[in-house]
Amino acid sequence: MDKDTNAAALGLAVGGVVEGDHEAYGAYGVNGVYAPPWGSAESSGPASSSASFAYLHLGTGLGAGLVIGGAVHRGARTGAGEFGHQVIQLDGPPCGCGNRGCIEALCLAAVARGAVDEAARVLGAGAANLAGLLDIDLVLLGGRTVAAHPKAFVRGVGAVLDERARREGTTAAVPVRIAPGGERGVAEGAAQLLLAPLFGRADG
Repeated sequence: MDKDTNAAALGLAVGGVVEGDHEAYGAYGVNGVYAPPWGSAESSGPASSSASFAYLHLGTGLGAGLVIGGAVHRGARTGAGEFGHQVIQLDGPPCGCGNRGCIEALCLAAVARGAVDEAARVLGAGAANLAGLLDIDLVLLGGRTVAAHPKAFVRGVGAVLDERARREGTTAAVPVRIAPGGERGVAEGAAQLLLAPLFGRADG
């Protein structure tokens, strides 16, 4: 199929041979965690004025989407955003990835115990690491687990970022907000991310 004359297809990523040949057949997979930040970067929402920000998605797992300098950052091998598997507790509880003490494992364990405030602070520790590493302007939160307790997660993540700002003597902490649009925002962001190259817009 010629992607210049045929409609591009948006679908789920499929492993193995099919995934390797997806562009040859005019089908494009979009990692869902990249979609909300792209939609936010393109919209008039709260992230529109921020050149660099992170979207943290907590559902049955934990991932991140990154916008750096106004463009979605996927990394050299599209692996950027493996946020949930940074180790913050040596010899911590085992994670499905094989490591111990990953943010994802700690966060989901706290949620399972009903300790939402603890989960939010764990997520905040990861957000603070991102803020220090990438000098981002904004942290957006989303995902079903966050949607069930939005105020608790904004408060908890924000508290950790406030503590970081005080320690470093900066004038203001990185702000924390709920990503606009919810699940609809994911769908709209995915569509914009898919169609951007066809209309002359490129991302990172």
